[in-house]
Amino acid sequence: MNLYIVEDSIHIQVRLKRLVEQLPELHVIGMAGDLATASKSIFEIDSAAEQEDKLQAIIMDIQLRDGNSLNLLKTIKHEKPQIKVVIFSNHATEANRLYAMRAGADGFLDKSTDFDQLPSLLQHWLYNSYSATSMKAR
Repeated sequence: MNLYIVEDSIHIQVRLKRLVEQLPELHVIGMAGDLATASKSIFEIDSAAEQEDKLQAIIMDIQLRDGNSLNLLKTIKHEKPQIKVVIFSNHATEANRLYAMRAGADGFLDKSTDFDQLPSLLQHWLYNSYSATSMKAR
């Protein structure tokens, strides 16, 4: 599964990348620390990629230096609904969780308490994408 990280903390970016790369069949294909870079590169990566290299999942912070990521989330889910997006934030209020889910998030995790749940969520998505692919092949 090809994954993109949108996180403004370099420390958290590195930690997420290490975590993801320890999981078999998960690959970080890009990272951004702001909305402008993320918006541009997410769609460039996906449009230029061959089918097997397509972007399949995004880990996204809700609050970045240049704004709130929910509009980007809405755009992604409108234009590329097959891409799974988990909001991963220190701003894990019920209101933010509700806004994120309404915007199309496939998951919402609190950085301070749910870091260890991220690998199982990503593996669940990976397993389900393989199951769906193998069912279509039959």
